[in-house]
Amino acid sequence: MSLGLLALVWSFTWQRLESEKMLTRANANVQQQNLTAIISENLGQVLDRGKLMAITAESWFDGHESEVPARLSAMIAADRIFLRVVLYDRQLRRVYASSPGEDPPALHSAMGRFLHPPQGQAMARLAMAPRPQADEQAWQIPLMIPVLGKDDRAAGVLLVVLDLGYFLQLYQHIDIGRTGLIQVIRHDGEIVAEARQEGLVLQRQVAHVTPHLLPINHPQGAMEAELYRDGRTFLSNYQQSDHMPLRVVVSREMNDILAPHKATRNRFLSLLLVVSTLFLGATFWVTQGIRRQGRYAAALAQADQNNRALISQLEEEKRRAFVMAAHDPLTGLPNRRMFNELLNSHLQQAKRNRKHYALMYMDLDRFKQVNDTLGHHVGDLLLQAVSARLRSLLRESDLIARLGGDEFAILLTALPRADDAAVVASKIVTELCKPFPNLDGHDIEVSPSIGVALFPRDGNDTDALCRNADAAMYQSKRAGRARYTFYDASLNPTDARLFNLAQRLPKAIAEGELVLHFQPKVNLSNYQISGLEALVRWQHPELGLIYPNDFIPLAERTGAIVELGDWVAEACCRQLASWRAQGQRLVPIAFNVSAIQLHDDLLPERIAQLLAQYNLSGELLQVEITETCLVESMDVASTVLNQLEQLGIHISLDDYGSGFSSLGYIRTLPIHCLKIDRGFIHDIRNSPDDAVIVSSIITLAHNLNMCVVAEGVELVDQLVHLKTAGCDQVQGYFFSRPVPADKASELLSLPSLAPS
Repeated sequence: MSLGLLALVWSFTWQRLESEKMLTRANANVQQQNLTAIISENLGQVLDRGKLMAITAESWFDGHESEVPARLSAMIAADRIFLRVVLYDRQLRRVYASSPGEDPPALHSAMGRFLHPPQGQAMARLAMAPRPQADEQAWQIPLMIPVLGKDDRAAGVLLVVLDLGYFLQLYQHIDIGRTGLIQVIRHDGEIVAEARQEGLVLQRQVAHVTPHLLPINHPQGAMEAELYRDGRTFLSNYQQSDHMPLRVVVSREMNDILAPHKATRNRFLSLLLVVSTLFLGATFWVTQGIRRQGRYAAALAQADQNNRALISQLEEEKRRAFVMAAHDPLTGLPNRRMFNELLNSHLQQAKRNRKHYALMYMDLDRFKQVNDTLGHHVGDLLLQAVSARLRSLLRESDLIARLGGDEFAILLTALPRADDAAVVASKIVTELCKPFPNLDGHDIEVSPSIGVALFPRDGNDTDALCRNADAAMYQSKRAGRARYTFYDASLNPTDARLFNLAQRLPKAIAEGELVLHFQPKVNLSNYQISGLEALVRWQHPELGLIYPNDFIPLAERTGAIVELGDWVAEACCRQLASWRAQGQRLVPIAFNVSAIQLHDDLLPERIAQLLAQYNLSGELLQVEITETCLVESMDVASTVLNQLEQLGIHISLDDYGSGFSSLGYIRTLPIHCLKIDRGFIHDIRNSPDDAVIVSSIITLAHNLNMCVVAEGVELVDQLVHLKTAGCDQVQGYFFSRPVPADKASELLSLPSLAPS
């Protein structure tokens, strides 16, 4: 179809071009025919004026010889085309000449033949006389016109000499093309005169270059022929008036006539060729695209057939995936998403049947310690055992779900009385506090912390109940664990405040609401400041200055402790760089690292980047950790602490003596300093036991090449006892409370803090 359309376009274009060719040829023919008619008409008028002169000359033979010369001279003067007029009588004697000149030798014989034609032929009304042979007279055309007497017989001959060159020059301004010709020829084909675009052409010999025009008997017409037998075809238009011995021919080479058409045709054909090529290319591309689409359609059909075969299998997989997505794979209990959906459904029923519903949030105390010490596989066994025990304690209508980690949710449905929730919660606490025997060879004891929220008293929707049950659970943990607590906003007035603080804490870290205060550590050998401990404060825009005991636990619970710790580390480096720029004496700054931070193996890398950013030595930073950090994450802590030590950072063990104190256990770690808990320092004067413990700690630490710092020194007696026992450094209100950076700078400027 595309090829047929393309062939149709080519055929139409070719026909159009042929039509334009014929039109161009026809226009040229009309133009040349009009020009031929004009020149022929003008030449005829010239000859008619010559005949008028012959009529004027008749007066000569009528006896009015004196009038003829003046009249003929006036007619010649008025018409530049007439060069000369000569009048001959019947005996061919010259009786008048407009200008002197000799007659050509052949003239008299030609006039004789003109006056006395052969028998049977009439005398011509006009005939050409022999032409002059001189080059300067090449354009002179002598014509013989009979002069009649009273008896209408020829009384003489009027010889009229025309300037045919002047006549033809009148038409040179007409554009007849590069190859255009204007010719005046005789009946025998002799070219009497010829004009071209470049000018007049001198013809000195009788030429038969137009043989195709000789046999033409029509007075006017057109033909295509070779004028010069050189292979060039000319379009010739000719015309001859009656009784005129001369014929006017206008010719132009066909290639010249058709040159504009050929240029237009070449442009059209080139453009059509380009369009055809593009069309064929597009057709090929579309065809290939259709074939590809066909292959794709076949492939899609095959794929659809295969997909239909898999639909039933996918439906079954979808059903199993839905079950797996809605349940905890470890315990088989509903997960958080499924539990929330079921909780919403039950609460809608509760609004209609007016029964009591209780939502419990529960997590296991010390579960993390079990995971870290005995391994995750034992922790998984414990979670499965707890789930099985909960199922045995509750009704089938109650809901149990594992929300994640060691956190469970329980919905007690359609309780007759609200007090029944306390009975069930107490039973759960009692049963879960019993040992879980033979978990991979271990007998595990854990306890639950439960928070209870009642519907509709503590909330009418899922979000409110979950939030209040979670708050009640954390209240149980704060109260000592292994217990349950009902949510009661009046009994827990700080819950809303803590919730608001927890929500705002990330914003406070990002927007610079935190500040550092510094408490000096004093060397007892010279009472100079040997270091500073950085203590973070929260400058709340509404609540004022908030101390760390109020928001550090929130940060650990919400996961913001990592960002908080990074902020403290950078703030310490920034402060050291600022003091260095001020020319202040620099001492190491210690800051606390939590157990969660010690689980982050990228912590050393971030601190190294801070040291490089502020161009600080690692010896200007100290990290303080607690014994609890080591117990909960010994393996990770060991790796992180060793990497910190490689940076030149010293490690201090804070609150030593308040936890699982074991120097043999700790000496395997890169600990450089022990900080004795303030509980031993407070009553060191009155308690012999505390004094002995402090002395023992100092002695053993020195034996392990560790530095000892005593915290909470407030009295001079405490200071004297510690100095006597060999303590290296002390820290407490006796020397200075924690102060802002500008006050700490003033303390660093002092030579010492010697007691008065």
